[in-house]
Amino acid sequence: MERLLLNKCFRIWLRENNPLFGLGMRKIVYFGIICIQAVLLFSSCSPERILARKYIGLSKGNGVMIVPSYELFKDNLTLSFDSTIQYSQTQFDSIAWEQSCFIQHVSDSEFLTRFTNSMIAELTASGFDVYVDGSSDVFLSLPDPKWMVQIAQLELNEAHRSELYYVFSLENIEHPSYESFRVNKIDLSSWLEVSRTNAGNKQVLFLEGYIEDDLKNALEFKMNEDATALFKTKDSLSVHDVYVMADDMGRKHAGFLFDYFMNEYIGENLPEGIINRKYFHFDRLNNSLKKQGDERFEVIDQ
Repeated sequence: MERLLLNKCFRIWLRENNPLFGLGMRKIVYFGIICIQAVLLFSSCSPERILARKYIGLSKGNGVMIVPSYELFKDNLTLSFDSTIQYSQTQFDSIAWEQSCFIQHVSDSEFLTRFTNSMIAELTASGFDVYVDGSSDVFLSLPDPKWMVQIAQLELNEAHRSELYYVFSLENIEHPSYESFRVNKIDLSSWLEVSRTNAGNKQVLFLEGYIEDDLKNALEFKMNEDATALFKTKDSLSVHDVYVMADDMGRKHAGFLFDYFMNEYIGENLPEGIINRKYFHFDRLNNSLKKQGDERFEVIDQ
């Protein structure tokens, strides 16, 4: 018993005074950490992710042809009319136009130009060699792969909704009053026809986005009345915001087109027997690759 106790005390002294003691244990710990890092690294390098990274490099200089749209469809969904009167379609269109707050003031040519130019600029910044319809001969002479993107239809809809909210006051907190805001909304729907030259497989891609009045909570203290109120304020849309939307949506379409091309490449080049169940998004500004959720083009079967 004394010998065992002496050996235990000696090992404790040795561990505390000799840095070489326990080196083997530290090696085991370090080896375990390295193994965990290797497993994490290996799991992050799935075949889909490897192909996505490969496409990002290969896509530089690939040709993309943009066929613009020269017509912007517009509709006002905020109609108010006498239901007892039989209106013709022309009269309905006239009422919708006159009652609109935004679309009657939006220039079709400016909106389409800003949308298309923004899309072209973002695709170019992503590394593609972008052409427009008038330079088709030069485009067709480029080596494959190259893509044709036709902006088949853009539709701008104006709508609104009513949003109720309570106004609380410290002097009458048990019986808050309520008010209503008209919240204006502008919705853009797009349909793109996308195909690879010499392949004949055309797909229709659909995307929808919107902007609306911004409601914010606000707190007001009235010192003279010794009262505090919680209410909402509205930052209203303007026609300028609609044009800014054209710029933003053009860039978004370009980014989603890159994702579509990339994921098509992944699906075509996966090893046999592997089914692609992931959809990747490439963030050009941060040079990052991540799995994408539902925010992408919806592929519509023709």
